[in-house]
Amino acid sequence: MRKLLLFVSLFVTLQSQAQIFRLTYNTTICPSPLNGASVIYLYAGANISAPGNPPTHFADANLANLYPLTQTSAGIWEICFNPYQIFKDGNNSLIPGSATIFSFDINFRDALGNIFTGQCNNGAILISNPMTSSTSSNPSIAYGSAVSACSVGLAYLNNNLLDISNSPNPLKTSSIFSLNLPTKGSVKLEIFNILGKKVRTLMSEKEFNGHMDLVWKGDADNGTLLSIGYYFYSLRVDDKAIKTNKIVISR
Repeated sequence: MRKLLLFVSLFVTLQSQAQIFRLTYNTTICPSPLNGASVIYLYAGANISAPGNPPTHFADANLANLYPLTQTSAGIWEICFNPYQIFKDGNNSLIPGSATIFSFDINFRDALGNIFTGQCNNGAILISNPMTSSTSSNPSIAYGSAVSACSVGLAYLNNNLLDISNSPNPLKTSSIFSLNLPTKGSVKLEIFNILGKKVRTLMSEKEFNGHMDLVWKGDADNGTLLSIGYYFYSLRVDDKAIKTNKIVISR
């Protein structure tokens, strides 16, 4: 009963629709001026108006040193991001959660803020239908796809901060959990119903640190979709309760 009272005292945070896009960039083709760079940042636009149209929203295009990529091997850089949370229009409004993203125009920055186009011929890399059936105009240089989980961090969280958040809430089709753990630890992320019964284990790792995005579709451990109503997620690190919060399934 005490656990249930703790759960129902927590509040709901409403956020925008969540999807994860994993982008890979090969700097060794052409070769890119960024081949051998110590840091690379995303510089991109998203088109939600109609197929073939130019970008309508941008990943903070006027601000340098945001959205750094991670070098995963020699000359290969990657980044995972939620386009509904980073692309904004001229009024500083995010992409609506109900909008279709028809394409990304992908370019990159260096540490000084200089912009480098993605293609060898000075054009941006065009990634069509990025959240559904992604295709790249030059897959030897840059390509990507929507994924359900990703450990290549988008460093929008303070690297020294242990934190977890989820959106959208209420959940209609899926919700993303973004976890940042600055030091290595044993991690459990679990979903409980209002009676305190565990219905889903989203993450159980003996040793984890860094950033991880996980998508939950409102299903139980046996794969069946859970009923509409109130649920609660619990994050435990090294067997200590770190955060518990309410999540609503509305569909």
